[in-house]
This record gives sequence, C-alpha cells and structure tokens, in this order.
Amino acid sequence: MDTRTDVIEVAALLVAARTVLTDPARWCAYPHALDANGHRCEGRANNAVCWGALGALDRAAADADASHRLFLEARRQVNQASVRVADSWTGTAWILDYNAAHSMTVAIFDEAVRAMPRPDAPGALDILAIARTVIARPDRWAQGAIALDRKGRSLTTFDGGCRFCAAGAVGLATHVLGTDEAACRSLGPAVDRAGRLLDCAAYKLGEFESYIGLNEHDSHAQVVAMFDHALDMARAEAAGEPKGT
Repeated sequence: MDTRTDVIEVAALLVAARTVLTDPARWCAYPHALDANGHRCEGRANNAVCWGALGALDRAAADADASHRLFLEARRQVNQASVRVADSWTGTAWILDYNAAHSMTVAIFDEAVRAMPRPDAPGALDILAIARTVIARPDRWAQGAIALDRKGRSLTTFDGGCRFCAAGAVGLATHVLGTDEAACRSLGPAVDRAGRLLDCAAYKLGEFESYIGLNEHDSHAQVVAMFDHALDMARAEAAGEPKGT
C-alpha cells in the first residue's frame, strides 16, 4: 500500500465487511451474495440479503465509495489471511459444517484486520475514517447501545456486534488501531480529539451538545453527515489549516 491513508481505508473496509457478515443469517457460503430468493447477485446490489467474503467487501467498498484499487488490496489481505487461518484451523471441519464455515469466515476477517500495518501514531482522522465506514449503512448503525448483536441485544464488547452507535464505532476504530491494551491507551488524545470534532459537528448540524446526543435523537443520515463534517475538520487540521472547534 502506498500511503497511510491507503492503510486506514483498507482497514476500514475490512472492519466494515466483517460487520456485514457477523450475523450468520446475513452470511452465505457463496463467495459473493444472494438475494431473498437465493439467486446470485453482486455484493453491492440493493437486493442482496446475505453475503460471502468477497460480497461483503464489495458491499463495504460501495458504502465507502472506495476505489477499485483499495478493494483489490482488501481482497488481497483477505486471501492471505484465509491461508493462515486454514493452516491453523482446529475447529469443526468447516467444509462440512455451515456454522463452522461461517465462524471461519469471520476468523479470516479478524486475522486480516490483525495483520494490517498500523500507523506509528494514529490520530483523530484515522479513527473517524474507520468509524464512519463501519456505520455507513442504516443496518450497521444503532441507537440506545454501544453495539447490538444479530438479535438486537445490547453488547458490552465489540465481539459479535453487527450494529454500532457513533460512540461504539469510535471505540471499535480505536480497538482496531491499537495492537494491544497499552496501544489503545496511548490513543487517548486522538480519541478525545475525534470526540471533540464530532461534538462540534453535532452542534453545527443540529445544536446538539454532544455527538452522542445527535446519534440518539436524530437520523442515520445526520449521523453520517456528522462524521463527514468532523472528517473535513480533521483533514484541514492534518493539512495545517485548523478550523474553529
């Protein structure tokens, strides 16, 4: 990958794709995607209801308006991770068991995310970029909880999460960027800055005192717009042109 931005955008695609197929009901053994009638379709198709690994990546790439080059790089990361996971897989023979095959697919994305290079000093821009991609679609967004599982139950960790609120998406991005607990703690200033930029965006968009308030009381479209506004401010700061916040 050529730049720091590429690394973050590919990581975001991998994380978003993982959320697409975390729910077994939204996963299929076919590599791409299926519609409600079981017919094959592209992962980004509006009629897709369940996705395989490539289809989930295609869905995530379409949501993020990512370039084909970044999609191909994310696919390369998944292909490499699949070899490593297959070599070390000790669970039920995945080729014969549907549930095991789903678990293995999720494990492949986990491995791909784990193996991604991390920036030496991730900042607010990196956190916001990943978080925005994670909740780009309404069916990956939540209100009333940090994360929800496939049955709509509130979670206290990210594992098994299919949907995330704005704060949950920021937390997940931090988890992805930090290689361990100490690394996550070192991201504290960047997390705080991301939160302040989101708070500023929430106030400008709807006079909410915090981005959590906007998430809980406004629409998904406004939440995405809030992230876009915060990202614009973060990019201006990274370019040495801070905007008032």
